[in-house]
Amino acid sequence: MKDIPAGARWVMDDWRTERNEALMSLDMDWARHVAPHGPDEERLIGMHKARYHCTDLPAEFRHASAAWLRERGLHGLHEAPILPEGELPQ
Repeated sequence: MKDIPAGARWVMDDWRTERNEALMSLDMDWARHVAPHGPDEERLIGMHKARYHCTDLPAEFRHASAAWLRERGLHGLHEAPILPEGELPQ
């Protein structure tokens, strides 16, 4: 990251922290801000998919989203299958 100006790193770090907090809490206000169109049900599905794939988050949140998606017969991002219980995408 040494080619990225320091100010840009701070902005990226702030965005990443905000995103991670929003995904961990399933913050629907944040989801409406970043995805202003469509129903909340689609936003919630998108947040669970993002949370499942986000390697920045603690495994407990990712496993919870995997279970939520699996219970509803949904897949991960880009049609990726949900891995067996106990496994997470890298």
